[in-house]
Amino acid sequence: MLPGDDALPALLPETAPPPDPFATRRDLPPGAPVGLFNPRPGGFDARAFEGSNGRFLAVLADRITAPIASRWAMITLRSALLARVPGPPGINDGDWMAARAGLLMRLGEADGARKLVDALPVERFTPAAYRTAAPVSLAAGDLAGLCPIAATGRALSQTPLWDLAFAMCAAMEGDDFTAASLIDALRNQPNRVAAFDVRLASRVAVLAGGAGRAEGINWEEVDGLSLYRYGIATAAGVPVPADRLPALGAAHPGWAVRNAGLAAAVRLALLRRAAMLGSLSAAELASGVAALSPADASGGFPDDSRAGRLRAAFTAGSAKARGAALAAIRADLAPGEDPYGALLETATVAAALKPDAALADTADQIIAALLAVGDARRARAWWPVADKGDDAARARAWALLATGAGGVPVTPAAFKDWRGRTDQPDRAAAMLLAALSGLGQARGGDWDGLKRDLLVPAQGRWASAIRAAGQRGAAGEVALLAATGLQAPKAGWADVPPGHVEAIVAALVASGRTVEARQFAAEAVTRATGVLAPAG
Repeated sequence: MLPGDDALPALLPETAPPPDPFATRRDLPPGAPVGLFNPRPGGFDARAFEGSNGRFLAVLADRITAPIASRWAMITLRSALLARVPGPPGINDGDWMAARAGLLMRLGEADGARKLVDALPVERFTPAAYRTAAPVSLAAGDLAGLCPIAATGRALSQTPLWDLAFAMCAAMEGDDFTAASLIDALRNQPNRVAAFDVRLASRVAVLAGGAGRAEGINWEEVDGLSLYRYGIATAAGVPVPADRLPALGAAHPGWAVRNAGLAAAVRLALLRRAAMLGSLSAAELASGVAALSPADASGGFPDDSRAGRLRAAFTAGSAKARGAALAAIRADLAPGEDPYGALLETATVAAALKPDAALADTADQIIAALLAVGDARRARAWWPVADKGDDAARARAWALLATGAGGVPVTPAAFKDWRGRTDQPDRAAAMLLAALSGLGQARGGDWDGLKRDLLVPAQGRWASAIRAAGQRGAAGEVALLAATGLQAPKAGWADVPPGHVEAIVAALVASGRTVEARQFAAEAVTRATGVLAPAG
């Protein structure tokens, strides 16, 4: 049996009642929300990569790019990659660090990637480690991180980045002569390095040296935005045009929201996407809205603004008024925006609400928000309220709790009742059935007939590999394979086969990651079965 009571541990620290983020407006702190390297209850243990093939895992890691369809899959993978556990056999420390740090950066976790780079002694760097360390430092806006390895980087590679880095680091270390000589030499190599990139390095050198005049930067000279230009410009106080950021790829919201070198309005617009990447907790998302939204002279916000709606959700005088504010947040979507980000924006308010009969008809949305941040205890507390709501909302709440928290009966009859009251298509029904089957709650009897009619199990090498990793208890390998099976460059959850969800959930359970299995299963139900469709 799966845990479905108060013994369930919390996966993220955001399960504590959050403070009102408007009481003290503070910018987002640099660094990742999940405790890096620190042992914690429920953390990955020494078996995470036991029996795995290190080279195979490195190849897997190199092939994974954002976006991953599931926020919870990304959170689980990040926790595995950052855990202080033995690496897999068959790969050296430098190459394993490179594989992990490079993947973290591509998933939007630049600060965690930088900490992995910093934790590896320079004498154990490999060519792969050098190739990874530079882009990680640039994504994190950490120019100083390049300095301990710039000299060796120049020796190993002809890439002009290392010459530019060496020049900037020389200036930061007080060697203005070396910095000036290198920059002058690079100016005379226009076929090797763009003049714009040399001017950015020169600007850093001048600022570091405290003498001379920094060169002007005109973005109209160049097309696009490279990682070098992003990292150097933001570190040097050069405004980066917001319309160029998408050129950095799907991971850039995770880096950008913590980069104080970008305009507040730019970061505000990226908060939900960063939260969906797992780079921000829900509490940080709410804090970001409070800190980055423009306030009027009295420190307030217009009622119809994003911050005004969130403020009302925290402070309105009645449960009904707070529920209306939550509905307004969920409905405030840009064209084509994934509604899951807006749901995450409501989660801190949902955690502060006490179950109230006045919100019975929207209790499913509150439960979905709580499960989106791993708060199973508070989600279960809303079932007596949801049980008295309208038929469709009650059925949706049942599906969420059946997968994410427990506390409700899970039977074929209850499944059929859910489907009848919510008018779900076959794909949505298959997704819920896959989640329940992976959790071990849909086996035997009428369940088998439902699965024959609705669910196509995952087959092939990927399915065999994740099943075997789960059976070995290699939870870190399971996390990597799960991300591999959830890469969705365009349509998100519409691209994810229900059979993949079943295989991932089952492997997480088998490897001892029951909490993550439940939260991933609840996310699949939330995003694939119409829970996000109602506006309130």
